[in-house]
Amino acid sequence: TRDLVTIARPFMRSLMENCCETVNLAVEDQGEAIFLAQAECQQLMRAIVKPGGRTRLHCSAVGKALLAGMRSAEISRILQSRGLLKSTGKTVSTPAKLRQALDDVRTVGYAVDDQENVVGLRCVAAPIHDEFGRTIAAVSVSGPTARIPQERMPVLGAAVSAVARQIT
Repeated sequence: TRDLVTIARPFMRSLMENCCETVNLAVEDQGEAIFLAQAECQQLMRAIVKPGGRTRLHCSAVGKALLAGMRSAEISRILQSRGLLKSTGKTVSTPAKLRQALDDVRTVGYAVDDQENVVGLRCVAAPIHDEFGRTIAAVSVSGPTARIPQERMPVLGAAVSAVARQIT
């Protein structure tokens, strides 16, 4: 009965305006991330994913934010059925590296995609929880590497984590 898009949209818009980058909302569906909504920035170069678009969990920031909230058995089931296909030379391609990345998400509170899904694109995402503390969605900031250098990732991580907590 929860309308997550309606709840999240004003926070997504505010994050987009503060970061000047595109913001996405996604949930897990059948071992993939499915995008529900987007607050598109006005920059000439931007990441555009239409609602209903899908991406793999292991090589996207929203996917890793979602995976980090799952039980080990569920993660193993998804990895067994979906595999760890490489999209770029930076894609996490072993279960051990993915588990380390998920531990990092749990430690710092946000996930990163440093050109793992698309060359030239960086994303930062944080999990959104329900009233029982279960991860139900993820919110992300995405943009080209030209505007999101490595040094900006922690700043965006803090911003997206704060917004994820507000939506929660």
